[in-house]
Amino acid sequence: MYAEILIQHAFARKQTALTYGVPAELNVKIGDGVLVPFQRGEKAGLVLRLHAHKPEFATKNILGLLNEEGLLQNWQIELAEWIAEYYFCSKYDAFRLMLPKNIFRKQIKERKSKPEVQKIKEEVIHTLTPEQGKIVKTILEEKPKVSLIRGITGSGKTEIYKHLIKNFIQKGEQCLLLVPEISLTPQLLHYFEAAFPEVTVIHSRISEGKRAKVWREIQSGKIHLVLGSRSALFSPFKKLGLIIMDEEHEWSYKQDQSPRYHARETALKCAELTGAQVVFGSATPSIETYFKAQNGEFALFELEERIAGTPLPTVQIIDMREELKARNFSIFSEVLEQKIRSTLEQKEQIILFLNRRGTSSSVLCRDCGFVLECPNCDLPLTHHARKFKKETLLCHHCGQMESFPELCPKCKGSRIKTIGVGTEKVETELRKLFPLARIQRADRDTMGKKDSFSDLHDRLHNREIDILIGTQMIGKGLDVPNVSLVGVILADLGLHIPDFRTSERIFQLLTQVAGRAGRREKQGEVLIQTYNPDHPSIFYSQTHDYKGFYEQEISARKESTMPPFGKILKLMISNKDQSFCENAAKKLEGELKAKAESLPLQIQIYAAPALLPRIKGQYQWNVLLQGQNPAALLKDLPEESLTNWRIDADPQISV
Repeated sequence: MYAEILIQHAFARKQTALTYGVPAELNVKIGDGVLVPFQRGEKAGLVLRLHAHKPEFATKNILGLLNEEGLLQNWQIELAEWIAEYYFCSKYDAFRLMLPKNIFRKQIKERKSKPEVQKIKEEVIHTLTPEQGKIVKTILEEKPKVSLIRGITGSGKTEIYKHLIKNFIQKGEQCLLLVPEISLTPQLLHYFEAAFPEVTVIHSRISEGKRAKVWREIQSGKIHLVLGSRSALFSPFKKLGLIIMDEEHEWSYKQDQSPRYHARETALKCAELTGAQVVFGSATPSIETYFKAQNGEFALFELEERIAGTPLPTVQIIDMREELKARNFSIFSEVLEQKIRSTLEQKEQIILFLNRRGTSSSVLCRDCGFVLECPNCDLPLTHHARKFKKETLLCHHCGQMESFPELCPKCKGSRIKTIGVGTEKVETELRKLFPLARIQRADRDTMGKKDSFSDLHDRLHNREIDILIGTQMIGKGLDVPNVSLVGVILADLGLHIPDFRTSERIFQLLTQVAGRAGRREKQGEVLIQTYNPDHPSIFYSQTHDYKGFYEQEISARKESTMPPFGKILKLMISNKDQSFCENAAKKLEGELKAKAESLPLQIQIYAAPALLPRIKGQYQWNVLLQGQNPAALLKDLPEESLTNWRIDADPQISV
């Protein structure tokens, strides 16, 4: 007997597997962890395949088993194989998703044994409304493979999740609840810990030792509910019955490094392999998911009323062009400043949203027009006045830091001006206007510590914060009863990125942020400041009109054969030499066009510089394939044609 084994070693990145002999006395199974001789030492490995065919070359024998119960189950192996093929990554990278780094360590402390089926503390699981109850009953009794719950913000989707999870746990099955951001975890953990004693949380910030410990407990069946970010999908569930993907529209469900998987598509494949049911939930589902639900591929449930009976907040669009005409050059429109003042007087809380951190977006010389750029990225440096001890220019892409200049590096002029606005600037201006207000900023600069999100959540609920300023992380699932006012400082940021999903992203973000206001007894207010009040993303967000936005967007997608009417494959190359990237991209473009002519495929192919043309000293070019089956063009392509190329199937940003 022979085994194909994936070695836990950097060498294995470019290898499919190595073949070893299986000693007769060893009971080796697919998915087992084994110890094998490798080069001059010993390495841990994973058994991928067993066969009786003797290789033409000499083989060494497996030295022994690392554990008796095995490492991976069959469904995990099949899932890893699918990821490697669909997302164009090595098997090493695909299987690496399944195993914590410390899993081969034998000494892993396990928590005391718990009952097989957990007791559920009933009073914290509330009675459902008739509308909610009907959804739960249908999912449990009719057992649709995939369901989409489109519920407006505050409509009680989380309570539906609780009831579904309770039913699956009582049947002895395991459940997985996925969230898009770690920032949501403390709040959801609070909700679910009260109902289910044994909730395990998995995300990128837990230590490798704890990850390995939790991994073993899930594998043994002791854990019945896992709450986590996208990586929790690869937990070794023994009897997975339900996958819930909250805020399924969020683009953070897409991994931006190899393997570039999307948690949504991977969850569907995982359910196919395990027999689990899938429930997607969102107030603003992705266009692709809602299209499938509209066409009967997924079961569709819609909640149009808030659970507390409070209507959705009123939304006022403020045209900042009119503010300029009235000679108001402040960050805040006159009405927003007045609303902030009156809300503070009423002892209610405020959220201000701006999707850009820092003080100013760039720095320029008013004498010659020179803009200070990052020497590594060819992008403007962002001005930070509060993050460091002194005024600093920072690149948000590579981390390059420079001192704020007294003179222009080009003309030596002294009229240096900052332009644009970031969350730091908003905080500074607020403190001038409202010196007694308790103000907190939530962005990547302030939320870097381990317990930052948990502390923020507690302080908001304890009413220790009057005004919260933040980037997109505060627009996802934050449920604070006393927030009555939400202000969007500038809705236009990112609006003109030349990507087909830009309108969808802005609409989703504005609708989600608006949904943070008035979530209990009192109707909330939302003020959106913009220079583009007629843009569809902003126009439809004023009335929370998801269906109206969807109809105009799906029509545009159909006309351009963009997803869901076609697929996109992005090939990326980077190099310090700009001409190398350009020549390589145009050469590959030509090869693919020639191959496309010989196949019955309607695929558009074009090469172009990336949206960010140079990052960390590396120039970037893309070759984009758009059509029904663009992946078919890469099959049987000579290996040298794709050397140095990175491949992204179903990219979230296509430019």
